[in-house]
Amino acid sequence: MNLEEAINKTKEEYQRPERSNDEKEVIENFGYLFNPDNLDNLTKEDFKSFLLIKNNRHWEGIHRQGNMITQDMDKLRKALQILLDESKPLERRLDFLFPKNKPNYIKGLGRAIVTPILMVVYPDRYGVYNRRSAEGLIKIGLEPKFNRGASFSEKYIKVNKVLNSMAQENDMSLFALDEIWWKITEGYKPEWADEEITDEEQEVEALSTGFGLEPHLRRFLVDNWENTPLGKNYEILSEDGEIIGEEYQTKDVGTIDILAKDKNTNDWVVIELKKGHSSDVVTGQILRYIGWVEKNKAKNNEKVKGIIIVKEVDEKLKSALFALKNRIDITCFVYAIKFLLDDVSV
Repeated sequence: MNLEEAINKTKEEYQRPERSNDEKEVIENFGYLFNPDNLDNLTKEDFKSFLLIKNNRHWEGIHRQGNMITQDMDKLRKALQILLDESKPLERRLDFLFPKNKPNYIKGLGRAIVTPILMVVYPDRYGVYNRRSAEGLIKIGLEPKFNRGASFSEKYIKVNKVLNSMAQENDMSLFALDEIWWKITEGYKPEWADEEITDEEQEVEALSTGFGLEPHLRRFLVDNWENTPLGKNYEILSEDGEIIGEEYQTKDVGTIDILAKDKNTNDWVVIELKKGHSSDVVTGQILRYIGWVEKNKAKNNEKVKGIIIVKEVDEKLKSALFALKNRIDITCFVYAIKFLLDDVSV
């Protein structure tokens, strides 16, 4: 869907009472919750409720960082007081929360959460800047030019100017405008596309575990990253505090399941899950992705390694990994799913 079609369809949708009521309820409910005058009363449950798409009606997946963000509620309240203090320049506020070349003030509190909060409190001033809107702006050619090493505040101020101009030119609210990025980017496929998983492969993989859990393996890994062996050494790629390494879209050679960085060496790590693919397919995919990362992302002598995660290792995969031994750093992990029922009868 092109930009004009997305705008027209969104405007048509927001003429319906149920959609306009969504916008009104979200802004009224959470605008009040995050109002600077009310932040002293903000609870962990209040904040987490905002992160759920069933409540915010727009932003999917931001709940995953909820536990991390709310570990220190006093610190979170302070962060939100600073973020929403309109008596201070926006650049100064964002530089405090997102200091350049330093960790964020609160781990997990990234742009995908901060900018929606700005929107619901000040709906006529601030648009949402997240992975979806960034991809949409790139696709329609309206992404601003950023200086190399630009801070998050510099980037957001430029992006917000574009978003406000688009909303005004098309007589839309910033909340409604945020909807168009889904229409522009959802289902977008490059000319080259990943190999399809056949129905037979899906059935065999599901039967091999007794449960249809393979489609959720990536989601489980990301949600529990810090508690997995991978989380000890690697960090999923993030930008301005938002995780962007999950289902990383290369646009050219397909979608990487998880793109991460080595915490110690800063090398790149491409992680692929078998999920019903044949061994030939998953091996070809990870080699293609490693090549793409080496060409497009790695710099300053950064290396690229691969990790394949499978239910079981077959002879085809063993042979492929043996052929690559001493040439490309690819590690294979086998996962196990355990399902327990504990009898608590008394």
